[in-house]
Amino acid sequence: MDDDVKIDEKYYSNGILESGIDGVFRKNDKLYNEVKSGTWSQTFKTPNIDYKVGAIDGNRYVQYDQKNVEIIREMCKDRRAFYKEHGTDNPFFAGTAHMMELPKCFAHEISSRWFNNRPWELIKRDREDKILFYAIVNEHYSDFVCHPSGKIPIPYNPSIPTK
Repeated sequence: MDDDVKIDEKYYSNGILESGIDGVFRKNDKLYNEVKSGTWSQTFKTPNIDYKVGAIDGNRYVQYDQKNVEIIREMCKDRRAFYKEHGTDNPFFAGTAHMMELPKCFAHEISSRWFNNRPWELIKRDREDKILFYAIVNEHYSDFVCHPSGKIPIPYNPSIPTK
């Protein structure tokens, strides 16, 4: 008997967005008609990030406007300094340390640019994809790395595809 749990990647790529859209349709006939036409958008605002979900001529997109990027950048800088002085050992969970605090807008940017919109929940399940994700963070988003070296330790340095 096969006890491995199977993950349906379509749930992440289609399901979340489609179920959210379905909920919006129930409340908004105008938006429903726009979606049927292929060009539409809907904006959602939260305290730290605003999302704009939509499509142009049937091609879906998601835009993020994150408001707390500078706060996270400063927090990572402070954590790097703390780790340099005190080490990265976690007294409560041995062998664990907080290596990065990547804002969601950049995680989504990495997901869409290098991983065909696969979310982090799927990327982290594949060892090679996870290492590539960390290499991309090291290369392009190192301000959000908390490790005292300024780089997330990874077993090898994969080549990052040019996109």
